[in-house]
Amino acid sequence: MDHLLQDARYALRLLRKTPGFALAAVLALALGIGANSAVFSVVNGVLLRPLPFAEPERLVRIFGNFPSLGLNNIPTSVLEFRDYQERPRTLESVGAYAVADITLTGQDVPERLRATLASASLLPTLGVSPMMGRGFSPEEETQGRDRVVVLTHRVWRGRFGAKPDILGTTLSLDGQPYTVVGVLPAGFEYPQRTDLYVPFAPTPELLEPPARGQRFLDIVARLKPGVTVEGARKDMQRVVADMLAANPQGYGTKGGWHNTVLSMEEQTVGGVRSTLWLLLGAVGFVLLIACTNVANLLLARAAARSREISIRAALGAGRRRLMTQFLTESLVLALSGGVLGLLLAMWGMDVLLAIIGDGLPRAAEVRLDGRVVVFTAAISVLTGVLFGLVPALQASRADLHGAMREGERGTTGHGSGRVRSVLVVSQVALALVLLVGAGLFLRSFVALQAVDAGFEPQGVLTARLSLPEERYSEEPKRAAVLREFLERARAAPGVEAAGLSTLLPLTGRSDWTTQVEGKPMSPGDPERPAVEYRVVSADYLQVLRVPLLRGRMLSDSDGFTAPHAVVINETMARAFFPGEEALGQRIRPQSRTPDAPWATVVGIVKDVREWGLDVPARATAYYSVLQRPVLGAYLVVRTRQAPESLLATLQAELRAVDRDLPLYDVAPMEAVVDGSVAQRRFSMVLLMIFAGVAVVLASLGIYGVIAYTVTQRTRELGIRMALGARQGDVLGLVVKHGMRLTLLGVGVGLLLALGLGRLLSALLYGVQAHDPLTFVGVAALLAGVALLASWLPARRAAKVDPALTLRAE
Repeated sequence: MDHLLQDARYALRLLRKTPGFALAAVLALALGIGANSAVFSVVNGVLLRPLPFAEPERLVRIFGNFPSLGLNNIPTSVLEFRDYQERPRTLESVGAYAVADITLTGQDVPERLRATLASASLLPTLGVSPMMGRGFSPEEETQGRDRVVVLTHRVWRGRFGAKPDILGTTLSLDGQPYTVVGVLPAGFEYPQRTDLYVPFAPTPELLEPPARGQRFLDIVARLKPGVTVEGARKDMQRVVADMLAANPQGYGTKGGWHNTVLSMEEQTVGGVRSTLWLLLGAVGFVLLIACTNVANLLLARAAARSREISIRAALGAGRRRLMTQFLTESLVLALSGGVLGLLLAMWGMDVLLAIIGDGLPRAAEVRLDGRVVVFTAAISVLTGVLFGLVPALQASRADLHGAMREGERGTTGHGSGRVRSVLVVSQVALALVLLVGAGLFLRSFVALQAVDAGFEPQGVLTARLSLPEERYSEEPKRAAVLREFLERARAAPGVEAAGLSTLLPLTGRSDWTTQVEGKPMSPGDPERPAVEYRVVSADYLQVLRVPLLRGRMLSDSDGFTAPHAVVINETMARAFFPGEEALGQRIRPQSRTPDAPWATVVGIVKDVREWGLDVPARATAYYSVLQRPVLGAYLVVRTRQAPESLLATLQAELRAVDRDLPLYDVAPMEAVVDGSVAQRRFSMVLLMIFAGVAVVLASLGIYGVIAYTVTQRTRELGIRMALGARQGDVLGLVVKHGMRLTLLGVGVGLLLALGLGRLLSALLYGVQAHDPLTFVGVAALLAGVALLASWLPARRAAKVDPALTLRAE
């Protein structure tokens, strides 16, 4: 221990004597360690930290599937939920929920909150107990007895000032009185961003056999102790067979309906797992490149200290003692870089979360905790050993007689030069792999941005509004209030057009099997795909400037008492009416209600990407909101001015219709489009940042090695020029050495990138993982940067004065 402390003090004195070297090494390490710690903090919060439930490994999610209709992992109906509660043998408990928006009224400005309609079994299934009060009882799943509410800790503190006597308080939600019966513990919100929970009380209609196809519930189940996910899947196969046998009319004969059982962890984070591990691997490459840079610096410094090392060896220092000294110096550098890197990680973590926005599951759980600190300390120590071992080995091979003969000049040694060359080749190879990855993601993102979404988002503002069901239970009343608000919105200053839709493009799914008049089809028949169901106002498609191909758009004359009309997209026209005219045909959503009215196809419009830019357009039907009035919809408004400037005007128009109705989730349509590609942008931006840092570090490594080589070969170059070599010859000699290392690194990097292509292919869009243009372009870019890094010291070498060199001899 005494030797270790002595070596550490000596290392600190050396660093103080060479502040330039210390600053360069610590900054390079801090950059690499900080980036790794920042990315690891995200990986830790999203993938490694257990889900915030009791025994989360026993939690599973259950979904339904109609694979022949293209419907996978769809929600569950109330009757199916009841079956899941009664039939399985492997499930200890089953909970259900649906997300809705609810308005807190009784105040100056109505406030829209996100509510989770939860079965009484949901919180017990999740293993969560209220911090204050209680959860729901089974009796409160009955309409009329469901006027109770449980608040999340965040809303209790933020909206109600953490009132200790909140229990028993009456809140006005959608104009109805609800009694607060509980407050949940801090940090628990499931699903994400939930404000409060109210009991799910199904209507009598949802318990009748025809409602088996009305699927809107999400299911969470807890396995019995000792039961595995695979065991639950086998049990559910039996349950599915029983459900099919008992309800043949509800599932058809050819659809292949079955369910999927996923662990809660897989369902929550499975979509980002590959991306996050890829980014952690990529940032690891950055750290390796930083390590090779510092290793090269240490090798150069060890060569300059060769006389000191030889004297210490002559005085009795053994090889082990010398290696300990150099490794201690490396660890001091690494730990200094780790401390600075941890500070950078605190800032970098916020940057990462800002880049990805709301597209990251469990983002609220990402923080700098003890595990991240331990990771940073461990990676700092590992880094110190990694970049310090080779210089320590080289330096410990002290050439006593050679160093004493050379005096103050020092010597590099052929072995040291070869090691530095290998390190440079490694840097170039790793940098090229990162550049290829960044290039592929960039090309993928550009290809995605070039996709024709089928509409024009520029100049469009979006917002949501919802009608309380208790006050607007009658459809004519809903239609009247929606019509009045639309008329006011259209007449507002600055508004060119306004419309309503149940969903915005790129944001979601609403699948229904659809029946064509005269062509009966059971819900599971595979001849026709499921249809995206949209309820829109007359001007909705015009606001988004979706082109009309044939027929007409919906109009205000398609009112509540008029014959029902529908507009379909070209994909649906091809799929449902091949070889015949779709206009004039009549369709209806079969799984909505058994007695849904027929709607006549009056128009065919261009395809719109409803699920995302990377998902092909699906069959879509647009029904009139005045004929099928809904409780909740998105408002879309086109304007020539800044879209956000209309918010106050539109809110005032809505309050003029009903003072308790707020507009919420306000965003420009361009932000909606950006949000649909948030995860891809996150991956692309980070890889480009990592690749940029890698190129800078690699070029500095090349520059450092060539510059040091020039310094060591000054005598040789002077003699060459004295014997007649021209400046161009010397320039070419030095540049050739740098480019030889670069091209070797490029070759190794291309082989590595080709080998890693399979890992990237699933994350790309519109570009192959082995895209030749990307590989050639990246290799050329890296070669150009390396050429510049080699030319700068070569230019200095070409200016060596041979007379001064020979005089020095």
